[in-house]
Amino acid sequence: MLKYLRKITLIVVGVVLFAGCDGLLDTENSTAVDPDVAQENIEGIEAILTSVYNRLQSSARYGREITLAPDVLADNTDQHPITSGRYDGQAVNSQGSHITFWNTAYLTINETNYVIEGADNTEGVAQEVRDRLKGEALFQRGYAYFDLGRTYGYEPGREVNGWDQAAIIRTDPTRDVTDADLRSRSSNVDVYNQAREDLEDALTLLEGNDRGVYFSNYAAANALLARLHLYLENWDQAITYADEAISASGLTLLDNEEDITSAFYEVPNPESILELSIDPVEESLGSNTGLCPYTNPKHWFDVIPSENLLDVYDTEDYRNNWFATANDGFPYTLKWDCSTGPFDDNVPLIRLPEMYLIQAEAHAELDQLTLALDALEEVQSARGLTVPFVSTDKDAIIDEVMVERRRELSFEGHRWYDLKRRAMDIPKQVGAQPVPYDDFRILSVLPQSEVDSNPNLDQNPGY
Repeated sequence: MLKYLRKITLIVVGVVLFAGCDGLLDTENSTAVDPDVAQENIEGIEAILTSVYNRLQSSARYGREITLAPDVLADNTDQHPITSGRYDGQAVNSQGSHITFWNTAYLTINETNYVIEGADNTEGVAQEVRDRLKGEALFQRGYAYFDLGRTYGYEPGREVNGWDQAAIIRTDPTRDVTDADLRSRSSNVDVYNQAREDLEDALTLLEGNDRGVYFSNYAAANALLARLHLYLENWDQAITYADEAISASGLTLLDNEEDITSAFYEVPNPESILELSIDPVEESLGSNTGLCPYTNPKHWFDVIPSENLLDVYDTEDYRNNWFATANDGFPYTLKWDCSTGPFDDNVPLIRLPEMYLIQAEAHAELDQLTLALDALEEVQSARGLTVPFVSTDKDAIIDEVMVERRRELSFEGHRWYDLKRRAMDIPKQVGAQPVPYDDFRILSVLPQSEVDSNPNLDQNPGY
Protein backbone atom coordinates (compact mmCIF):
# COMPACT_ATOMS: atom_id res chain seq x y z
CA MET A 1 0.00 0.00 0.00
CA LEU A 2 2.80 2.42 0.89
CA LYS A 3 4.52 1.72 -2.44
CA TYR A 4 1.25 2.48 -4.27
CA LEU A 5 0.74 5.69 -2.34
CA ARG A 6 4.28 6.81 -3.06
CA LYS A 7 3.64 6.42 -6.77
CA ILE A 8 0.51 8.54 -6.70
CA THR A 9 1.76 11.22 -4.35
CA LEU A 10 3.15 13.50 -7.04
CA ILE A 11 -0.01 13.15 -9.09
CA VAL A 12 -2.22 14.06 -6.19
CA VAL A 13 -0.47 16.73 -4.20
CA GLY A 14 3.27 16.85 -4.62
CA VAL A 15 3.40 19.96 -6.77
CA VAL A 16 0.14 21.74 -6.04
CA LEU A 17 0.92 23.06 -2.60
CA PHE A 18 2.52 26.36 -1.78
CA ALA A 19 6.19 27.13 -1.39
CA GLY A 20 6.42 30.29 0.69
CA CYS A 21 5.93 30.52 4.41
CA ASP A 22 3.68 33.50 3.85
CA GLY A 23 1.54 31.78 1.26
CA LEU A 24 3.21 32.88 -1.97
CA LEU A 25 2.05 30.45 -4.59
CA ASP A 26 4.10 28.23 -6.83
CA THR A 27 2.83 27.67 -10.34
CA GLU A 28 0.29 24.87 -10.30
CA ASN A 29 1.09 21.81 -12.37
CA SER A 30 -1.53 21.38 -15.07
CA THR A 31 -1.79 17.62 -14.50
CA ALA A 32 -2.12 17.79 -10.73
CA VAL A 33 -5.28 16.96 -8.84
CA ASP A 34 -6.73 19.60 -6.51
CA PRO A 35 -5.82 18.63 -2.93
CA ASP A 36 -9.39 19.46 -1.91
CA VAL A 37 -10.45 16.57 -4.13
CA ALA A 38 -7.76 14.38 -2.60
CA GLN A 39 -9.20 15.13 0.84
CA GLU A 40 -12.50 13.49 -0.09
CA ASN A 41 -11.24 9.90 0.17
CA ILE A 42 -8.88 7.92 2.34
CA GLU A 43 -6.46 7.18 -0.50
CA GLY A 44 -6.02 10.87 -1.22
CA ILE A 45 -5.39 11.74 2.42
CA GLU A 46 -2.89 8.88 2.72
CA ALA A 47 -1.13 10.22 -0.39
CA ILE A 48 -0.85 13.69 1.10
CA LEU A 49 0.58 12.15 4.28
CA THR A 50 3.06 10.14 2.21
CA SER A 51 4.23 13.40 0.68
CA VAL A 52 4.82 14.72 4.20
CA TYR A 53 7.14 11.79 4.91
CA ASN A 54 8.85 12.24 1.55
CA ARG A 55 9.60 15.87 2.41
CA LEU A 56 11.28 14.69 5.61
CA GLN A 57 13.84 13.04 3.32
CA SER A 58 14.58 16.32 1.57
CA SER A 59 18.20 17.42 1.52
CA ALA A 60 16.93 20.60 3.22
CA ARG A 61 15.76 18.61 6.23
CA TYR A 62 16.81 15.17 7.46
CA GLY A 63 18.07 13.86 4.14
CA ARG A 64 21.14 15.98 4.82
CA GLU A 65 20.88 19.49 6.21
CA ILE A 66 19.56 19.10 9.76
CA THR A 67 21.43 15.83 10.22
CA LEU A 68 24.94 16.90 9.21
CA ALA A 69 25.12 20.71 9.27
CA PRO A 70 24.91 20.99 13.10
CA ASP A 71 28.24 19.14 13.27
CA VAL A 72 29.87 21.23 10.54
CA LEU A 73 28.70 24.51 12.07
CA ALA A 74 30.39 23.58 15.35
CA ASP A 75 33.44 21.48 16.23
CA ASN A 76 32.63 17.89 15.30
CA THR A 77 34.10 18.12 11.81
CA ASP A 78 37.05 19.32 9.80
CA GLN A 79 37.16 19.91 6.06
CA HIS A 80 39.01 17.44 3.90
CA PRO A 81 41.95 19.20 2.21
CA ILE A 82 40.33 18.56 -1.15
CA THR A 83 36.62 19.43 -1.28
CA SER A 84 33.93 20.02 -3.84
CA GLY A 85 33.05 23.28 -2.09
CA ARG A 86 30.06 21.84 -0.28
CA TYR A 87 29.95 22.97 3.36
CA ASP A 88 32.97 25.25 3.00
CA GLY A 89 30.82 28.21 4.08
CA GLN A 90 29.29 26.40 7.03
CA ALA A 91 32.72 25.20 8.13
CA VAL A 92 33.73 28.82 8.80
CA ASN A 93 30.21 30.09 9.60
CA SER A 94 30.27 32.61 6.77
CA GLN A 95 27.27 34.96 6.72
CA GLY A 96 24.22 33.17 5.35
CA SER A 97 25.79 29.68 5.50
CA HIS A 98 23.61 27.91 8.03
CA ILE A 99 20.83 25.33 8.36
CA THR A 100 18.18 26.51 5.89
CA PHE A 101 14.88 24.71 5.29
CA TRP A 102 12.24 27.43 5.68
CA ASN A 103 10.29 26.74 2.48
CA THR A 104 10.51 22.96 2.84
CA ALA A 105 9.11 23.19 6.36
CA TYR A 106 6.12 25.22 5.21
CA LEU A 107 5.36 22.84 2.36
CA THR A 108 5.26 20.14 5.01
CA ILE A 109 3.09 22.22 7.34
CA ASN A 110 0.58 22.98 4.59
CA GLU A 111 0.29 19.30 3.72
CA THR A 112 -0.19 18.32 7.35
CA ASN A 113 -2.94 20.91 7.60
CA TYR A 114 -4.74 19.21 4.70
CA VAL A 115 -4.42 15.82 6.40
CA ILE A 116 -5.61 17.11 9.78
CA GLU A 117 -8.64 18.73 8.22
CA GLY A 118 -9.35 15.79 5.89
CA ALA A 119 -9.08 13.18 8.62
CA ASP A 120 -11.92 14.87 10.48
CA ASN A 121 -14.13 15.25 7.41
CA THR A 122 -13.68 12.07 5.37
CA GLU A 123 -16.75 9.83 5.51
CA GLY A 124 -16.88 6.06 5.73
CA VAL A 125 -13.58 5.69 7.59
CA ALA A 126 -13.13 3.95 10.94
CA GLN A 127 -12.38 6.28 13.84
CA GLU A 128 -9.08 4.59 14.58
CA VAL A 129 -7.95 5.32 11.02
CA ARG A 130 -9.00 8.96 11.34
CA ASP A 131 -7.11 9.18 14.63
CA ARG A 132 -4.00 7.61 13.17
CA LEU A 133 -3.97 9.92 10.14
CA LYS A 134 -4.52 13.00 12.25
CA GLY A 135 -2.03 11.90 14.89
CA GLU A 136 0.74 11.29 12.37
CA ALA A 137 0.10 14.66 10.72
CA LEU A 138 0.04 16.50 14.05
CA PHE A 139 3.33 14.88 14.98
CA GLN A 140 4.93 16.00 11.73
CA ARG A 141 3.55 19.53 12.03
CA GLY A 142 4.85 19.76 15.60
CA TYR A 143 8.22 18.40 14.44
CA ALA A 144 8.40 21.09 11.73
CA TYR A 145 7.55 23.91 14.13
CA PHE A 146 10.09 22.63 16.65
CA ASP A 147 12.79 22.64 13.97
CA LEU A 148 11.76 26.11 12.79
CA GLY A 149 11.77 27.47 16.33
CA ARG A 150 15.22 26.20 17.22
CA THR A 151 16.81 27.17 13.90
CA TYR A 152 15.35 30.60 13.15
CA GLY A 153 14.74 31.82 16.70
CA TYR A 154 16.20 31.74 20.19
CA GLU A 155 14.92 29.47 22.92
CA PRO A 156 12.60 31.31 25.33
CA GLY A 157 14.66 32.99 28.02
CA ARG A 158 17.82 32.89 25.87
CA GLU A 159 17.01 35.88 23.64
CA VAL A 160 19.76 38.29 22.58
CA ASN A 161 18.83 41.98 22.65
CA GLY A 162 15.18 41.04 23.20
CA TRP A 163 14.76 39.42 19.77
CA ASP A 164 11.98 36.85 20.19
CA GLN A 165 10.65 36.30 16.66
CA ALA A 166 10.68 32.71 15.45
CA ALA A 167 8.31 31.48 12.74
CA ILE A 168 4.94 32.05 11.09
CA ILE A 169 2.19 29.84 12.50
CA ARG A 170 -0.36 28.37 10.11
CA THR A 171 -2.84 25.70 11.17
CA ASP A 172 -5.26 25.79 8.21
CA PRO A 173 -4.56 24.73 4.62
CA THR A 174 -3.48 27.45 2.22
CA ARG A 175 -5.55 26.61 -0.85
CA ASP A 176 -5.23 29.67 -3.04
CA VAL A 177 -4.13 33.27 -3.08
CA THR A 178 -7.06 34.36 -0.91
CA ASP A 179 -5.73 32.13 1.89
CA ALA A 180 -2.17 33.34 1.42
CA ASP A 181 -2.27 36.30 3.77
CA LEU A 182 1.02 37.98 4.53
CA ARG A 183 1.65 37.20 8.18
CA SER A 184 4.36 38.23 10.58
CA ARG A 185 6.43 35.80 12.59
CA SER A 186 5.12 34.62 15.94
CA SER A 187 7.22 34.71 19.07
CA ASN A 188 9.52 31.88 20.10
CA VAL A 189 7.18 31.14 23.01
CA ASP A 190 4.19 30.80 20.69
CA VAL A 191 6.04 28.63 18.17
CA TYR A 192 7.33 26.25 20.84
CA ASN A 193 3.84 26.13 22.34
CA GLN A 194 2.40 25.24 18.94
CA ALA A 195 4.91 22.42 18.59
CA ARG A 196 4.15 21.21 22.10
CA GLU A 197 0.38 21.27 21.60
CA ASP A 198 0.66 19.39 18.29
CA LEU A 199 2.85 16.71 19.84
CA GLU A 200 0.61 16.34 22.88
CA ASP A 201 -2.44 15.93 20.63
CA ALA A 202 -0.53 13.42 18.51
CA LEU A 203 0.39 11.49 21.63
CA THR A 204 -3.27 10.99 22.55
CA LEU A 205 -4.27 9.91 19.05
CA LEU A 206 -1.34 7.54 18.46
CA GLU A 207 -1.36 5.65 21.76
CA GLY A 208 -2.01 2.03 20.78
CA ASN A 209 -2.70 3.18 17.22
CA ASP A 210 0.56 3.69 15.34
CA ARG A 211 2.48 2.01 12.53
CA GLY A 212 5.85 1.65 14.21
CA VAL A 213 9.35 3.01 13.85
CA TYR A 214 9.12 4.33 10.27
CA PHE A 215 6.11 6.52 11.00
CA SER A 216 5.04 9.05 13.59
CA ASN A 217 4.42 6.85 16.62
CA TYR A 218 3.49 7.04 20.29
CA ALA A 219 6.97 6.41 21.68
CA ALA A 220 8.45 8.96 19.26
CA ALA A 221 5.89 11.58 20.28
CA ASN A 222 6.98 11.13 23.90
CA ALA A 223 10.63 11.26 22.85
CA LEU A 224 10.23 14.45 20.83
CA LEU A 225 8.33 16.06 23.70
CA ALA A 226 11.22 15.09 25.99
CA ARG A 227 13.63 16.82 23.60
CA LEU A 228 11.40 19.87 23.30
CA HIS A 229 11.10 20.26 27.07
CA LEU A 230 14.88 19.89 27.37
CA TYR A 231 15.22 22.88 25.06
CA LEU A 232 12.66 24.80 27.13
CA GLU A 233 14.45 23.78 30.35
CA ASN A 234 11.27 22.22 31.71
CA TRP A 235 13.32 19.59 33.46
CA ASP A 236 10.55 17.61 35.16
CA GLN A 237 8.58 17.26 31.94
CA ALA A 238 11.70 16.26 30.01
CA ILE A 239 12.32 13.43 32.49
CA THR A 240 8.71 12.25 32.45
CA TYR A 241 8.41 12.13 28.67
CA ALA A 242 11.82 10.51 28.26
CA ASP A 243 10.83 7.81 30.76
CA GLU A 244 7.61 7.08 28.87
CA ALA A 245 9.48 7.02 25.55
CA ILE A 246 11.91 4.44 26.93
CA SER A 247 9.07 2.31 28.28
CA ALA A 248 6.81 2.60 25.23
CA SER A 249 9.60 1.89 22.75
CA GLY A 250 10.20 -1.58 24.17
CA LEU A 251 13.89 -1.12 23.32
CA THR A 252 17.00 -1.72 25.39
CA LEU A 253 20.44 -0.18 25.02
CA LEU A 254 22.91 -2.25 23.05
CA ASP A 255 25.67 -3.30 25.40
CA ASN A 256 28.21 -5.38 23.50
CA GLU A 257 30.86 -4.31 21.04
CA GLU A 258 29.67 -6.39 18.10
CA ASP A 259 26.09 -5.12 18.23
CA ILE A 260 27.12 -1.50 18.74
CA THR A 261 29.59 -1.69 15.86
CA SER A 262 26.96 -3.01 13.47
CA ALA A 263 23.97 -0.96 14.71
CA PHE A 264 24.01 1.53 11.83
CA TYR A 265 24.04 -1.33 9.33
CA GLU A 266 20.83 -2.77 10.77
CA VAL A 267 17.44 -1.83 9.25
CA PRO A 268 16.02 -0.39 11.37
CA ASN A 269 18.74 0.56 13.79
CA PRO A 270 17.99 -1.57 16.88
CA GLU A 271 17.97 1.55 19.06
CA SER A 272 15.73 3.68 16.80
CA ILE A 273 12.54 5.07 18.26
CA LEU A 274 11.88 6.92 15.01
CA GLU A 275 13.74 6.21 11.78
CA LEU A 276 13.62 7.78 8.34
CA SER A 277 13.35 4.97 5.81
CA ILE A 278 15.26 5.81 2.66
CA ASP A 279 14.04 4.08 -0.50
CA PRO A 280 15.69 5.62 -3.58
CA VAL A 281 13.78 3.34 -5.97
CA GLU A 282 10.32 4.23 -4.72
CA GLU A 283 11.09 7.74 -3.40
CA SER A 284 8.51 9.76 -5.34
CA LEU A 285 10.03 13.21 -4.93
CA GLY A 286 13.58 12.26 -5.85
CA SER A 287 14.77 14.33 -2.89
CA ASN A 288 16.80 11.58 -1.27
CA THR A 289 20.25 13.20 -1.46
CA GLY A 290 21.51 11.37 1.60
CA LEU A 291 24.31 11.93 4.06
CA CYS A 292 27.10 9.60 3.06
CA PRO A 293 28.48 11.67 0.14
CA TYR A 294 29.53 14.28 2.68
CA THR A 295 31.27 11.94 5.09
CA ASN A 296 32.47 9.03 3.03
CA PRO A 297 35.63 8.55 0.95
CA LYS A 298 33.72 6.76 -1.80
CA HIS A 299 32.04 10.01 -2.76
CA TRP A 300 32.80 13.70 -2.31
CA PHE A 301 34.45 13.29 1.12
CA ASP A 302 34.17 16.98 1.97
CA VAL A 303 33.65 16.59 5.73
CA ILE A 304 35.64 14.43 8.12
CA PRO A 305 35.37 13.86 11.88
CA SER A 306 37.52 16.40 13.69
CA GLU A 307 40.49 15.39 15.79
CA ASN A 308 38.75 17.28 18.58
CA LEU A 309 35.78 14.90 18.33
CA LEU A 310 37.84 11.73 18.07
CA ASP A 311 39.78 12.71 21.18
CA VAL A 312 36.65 12.54 23.40
CA TYR A 313 36.41 8.74 23.00
CA ASP A 314 38.26 6.63 25.54
CA THR A 315 40.29 3.74 24.13
CA GLU A 316 37.87 1.19 25.63
CA ASP A 317 34.79 2.86 24.11
CA TYR A 318 32.99 0.54 21.68
CA ARG A 319 31.97 3.59 19.65
CA ASN A 320 35.51 3.96 18.33
CA ASN A 321 34.33 1.33 15.87
CA TRP A 322 31.99 3.93 14.32
CA PHE A 323 35.06 5.50 12.68
CA ALA A 324 37.59 4.28 10.15
CA THR A 325 40.50 5.63 8.13
CA ALA A 326 40.30 6.14 4.39
CA ASN A 327 42.99 5.24 1.90
CA ASP A 328 44.27 8.81 1.96
CA GLY A 329 44.79 8.67 5.72
CA PHE A 330 41.80 10.79 6.79
CA PRO A 331 39.10 9.55 9.18
CA TYR A 332 35.46 9.09 8.26
CA THR A 333 32.31 8.04 10.07
CA LEU A 334 30.78 4.64 9.50
CA LYS A 335 27.34 5.85 10.58
CA TRP A 336 26.63 6.85 6.98
CA ASP A 337 29.00 4.90 4.76
CA CYS A 338 26.77 4.02 1.77
CA SER A 339 27.52 0.36 2.37
CA THR A 340 24.53 -0.72 0.29
CA GLY A 341 24.72 1.98 -2.36
CA PRO A 342 24.67 5.77 -2.72
CA PHE A 343 22.02 7.85 -0.94
CA ASP A 344 20.23 4.98 0.76
CA ASP A 345 21.38 4.81 4.38
CA ASN A 346 18.39 5.05 6.70
CA VAL A 347 18.48 7.99 9.12
CA PRO A 348 17.69 7.30 12.79
CA LEU A 349 15.86 10.47 13.83
CA ILE A 350 15.47 9.62 17.52
CA ARG A 351 17.46 6.89 19.25
CA LEU A 352 17.05 5.39 22.69
CA PRO A 353 20.36 6.63 24.19
CA GLU A 354 19.26 10.25 23.75
CA MET A 355 16.43 9.65 26.23
CA TYR A 356 18.84 8.56 28.97
CA LEU A 357 21.05 11.58 28.26
CA ILE A 358 18.03 13.89 28.46
CA GLN A 359 17.22 12.39 31.84
CA ALA A 360 20.82 12.76 33.01
CA GLU A 361 20.96 16.43 32.08
CA ALA A 362 17.53 17.23 33.51
CA HIS A 363 18.18 15.41 36.80
CA ALA A 364 21.45 17.29 37.16
CA GLU A 365 19.73 20.62 36.57
CA LEU A 366 17.28 19.70 39.33
CA ASP A 367 20.19 18.91 41.65
CA GLN A 368 19.19 15.25 41.64
CA LEU A 369 22.79 14.27 41.12
CA THR A 370 22.58 10.58 42.00
CA LEU A 371 19.77 10.08 39.48
CA ALA A 372 21.73 12.07 36.90
CA LEU A 373 24.78 9.84 37.35
CA ASP A 374 22.60 6.73 37.18
CA ALA A 375 21.14 7.79 33.81
CA LEU A 376 24.58 8.74 32.49
CA GLU A 377 26.04 5.41 33.59
CA GLU A 378 23.28 3.55 31.73
CA VAL A 379 24.73 4.84 28.46
CA GLN A 380 28.41 4.82 29.32
CA SER A 381 28.48 1.29 30.76
CA ALA A 382 26.53 -0.02 27.76
CA ARG A 383 29.18 1.54 25.50
CA GLY A 384 32.03 -0.29 27.22
CA LEU A 385 33.22 2.35 29.69
CA THR A 386 34.12 0.33 32.78
CA VAL A 387 34.90 3.18 35.18
CA PRO A 388 31.71 5.16 35.97
CA PHE A 389 31.92 8.93 35.91
CA VAL A 390 31.53 10.15 39.49
CA SER A 391 31.19 13.70 40.74
CA THR A 392 29.34 15.65 43.39
CA ASP A 393 29.56 18.84 41.33
CA LYS A 394 26.46 19.72 39.31
CA ASP A 395 28.34 21.66 36.63
CA ALA A 396 30.88 18.87 36.19
CA ILE A 397 28.07 16.35 35.65
CA ILE A 398 26.38 18.57 33.07
CA ASP A 399 29.72 19.03 31.29
CA GLU A 400 30.14 15.26 31.16
CA VAL A 401 26.61 14.85 29.77
CA MET A 402 27.46 17.32 27.01
CA VAL A 403 30.61 15.36 26.17
CA GLU A 404 28.63 12.14 26.21
CA ARG A 405 26.12 13.65 23.79
CA ARG A 406 29.03 14.34 21.43
CA ARG A 407 30.23 10.74 21.70
CA GLU A 408 26.82 9.20 21.20
CA LEU A 409 25.03 11.58 18.85
CA SER A 410 27.72 12.86 16.50
CA PHE A 411 26.55 13.14 12.88
CA GLU A 412 22.90 12.88 13.99
CA GLY A 413 22.02 16.57 14.04
CA HIS A 414 22.61 17.70 17.63
CA ARG A 415 25.92 19.47 18.28
CA TRP A 416 25.09 23.04 17.13
CA TYR A 417 21.64 22.90 18.68
CA ASP A 418 23.01 21.56 21.99
CA LEU A 419 25.42 24.47 22.30
CA LYS A 420 22.83 27.04 21.19
CA ARG A 421 20.08 25.89 23.57
CA ARG A 422 22.48 26.34 26.49
CA ALA A 423 23.49 29.82 25.26
CA MET A 424 27.09 28.72 24.82
CA ASP A 425 29.68 30.11 22.45
CA ILE A 426 30.25 27.78 19.50
CA PRO A 427 33.73 26.19 19.38
CA LYS A 428 35.00 25.53 15.89
CA GLN A 429 37.18 23.23 13.88
CA VAL A 430 40.84 24.00 13.24
CA GLY A 431 41.35 27.26 11.35
CA ALA A 432 37.92 28.76 12.09
CA GLN A 433 37.04 31.33 14.72
CA PRO A 434 34.59 30.49 17.52
CA VAL A 435 31.11 32.00 17.21
CA PRO A 436 30.03 33.93 20.33
CA TYR A 437 26.47 33.27 21.45
CA ASP A 438 25.56 36.93 20.94
CA ASP A 439 26.77 36.80 17.31
CA PHE A 440 23.93 37.19 14.79
CA ARG A 441 25.07 34.01 12.99
CA ILE A 442 23.61 31.93 15.81
CA LEU A 443 20.25 32.30 14.03
CA SER A 444 19.70 31.16 10.47
CA VAL A 445 18.86 33.58 7.68
CA LEU A 446 15.31 33.64 6.25
CA PRO A 447 14.99 33.30 2.46
CA GLN A 448 15.41 36.84 1.18
CA SER A 449 12.76 36.28 -1.48
CA GLU A 450 10.21 35.67 1.29
CA VAL A 451 11.24 38.80 3.16
CA ASP A 452 11.12 40.88 -0.02
CA SER A 453 7.63 39.60 -0.88
CA ASN A 454 6.09 39.98 2.57
CA PRO A 455 6.28 43.42 4.22
CA ASN A 456 5.22 41.84 7.54
CA LEU A 457 8.10 39.35 7.59
CA ASP A 458 11.20 40.58 9.41
CA GLN A 459 14.62 39.20 8.58
CA ASN A 460 16.74 38.02 11.48
CA PRO A 461 19.12 40.68 12.86
CA GLY A 462 22.47 41.04 11.12
CA TYR A 463 21.35 39.82 7.72
